[in-house]
Amino acid sequence: MRSNAFVFCCLTLASCVLMGCKPKRPSGILSEKKMENVMVDYHLAQGMADQADGDVEAARYRYIQAVFKKHHITEAVFDSSLVYYFENSEKFNDIYKNVSQRVQAQAEKFGVDARATQNQYSHLTSQGDTANVWTDHSNACIIPNKLQNIYQFALMADSTYQTGDSFIWHFHTQYITQGIDREAYAVLSLQYENDSVVSVTQYVRGNNNFDVRFSPSAPLDTVPLRKISGFVFMPTMQKGENNLMILLLQDLSMIRMHAEKKEAVAVDSTLTDSLQHDTMPDLPSKRLSPLEIRDKQPHEKKIDVVKEKPSRPIRRNQGNSRLKRRYQL
Repeated sequence: MRSNAFVFCCLTLASCVLMGCKPKRPSGILSEKKMENVMVDYHLAQGMADQADGDVEAARYRYIQAVFKKHHITEAVFDSSLVYYFENSEKFNDIYKNVSQRVQAQAEKFGVDARATQNQYSHLTSQGDTANVWTDHSNACIIPNKLQNIYQFALMADSTYQTGDSFIWHFHTQYITQGIDREAYAVLSLQYENDSVVSVTQYVRGNNNFDVRFSPSAPLDTVPLRKISGFVFMPTMQKGENNLMILLLQDLSMIRMHAEKKEAVAVDSTLTDSLQHDTMPDLPSKRLSPLEIRDKQPHEKKIDVVKEKPSRPIRRNQGNSRLKRRYQL
């Protein structure tokens, strides 16, 4: 009997492994569909509270309590369900993907500005001069405790990256809390092939879109990139702080932009042909005096021919008279 029971347990365990048996959801935890519906209303309530006049925190509390009342649940059940699905990241990502789509579709209907949560880079692909090279999960979340208060990523550069590329790390934040929003910090780091590391820090607070930007300058704009890494960090809670708080990171993306290439100026072939024939005179190696410059200038040479004046013939009688006067005593 014992051997049969042992064999039965082994077969049951093997069938669960082969068939992918999943652990059952604990009692008191909302189903995935129920959690999705609550999260949709929860987000809309937060958005309406942010646009309310007066005390935003008081309005947020009233709207969130109305969500719990609508779905006939308590705050404790919601908190426990949120922690459970957060620890099961695959389920949480599936739930939150549907939540994001439904929130954007219903935001305008409930008077919430849907443009505040839209990702302006969602149309980009991984190809082209401006591309989304993000390969990690599009959504993530962190909790202010020592084990779950940081989200990290790393992207290795490949042949599609070029020297001089600029980057935008984009994400939308959504704080889920019944208390006051806490602050977080986002850090983007870029490591180059010459072992240079550059970091950019962004202060993260409230529900908003964030763009952490970096553009390399000389001499890094000529050095190949090796790796992009970053993290979002939330400080842990202090003693006495028991309020549940989760920071959701949505629409995570990394936008890579190639540097603009300078177009070469086209040169007329006839001009280059004419320049190949040197028509300019050789320049002197030293500075010439004005007189030497004048002498080197081309000028027409002229030969002046001086004609002799014909001598007048001497008359004989005139010559005799001169001799007579010369020797006359």
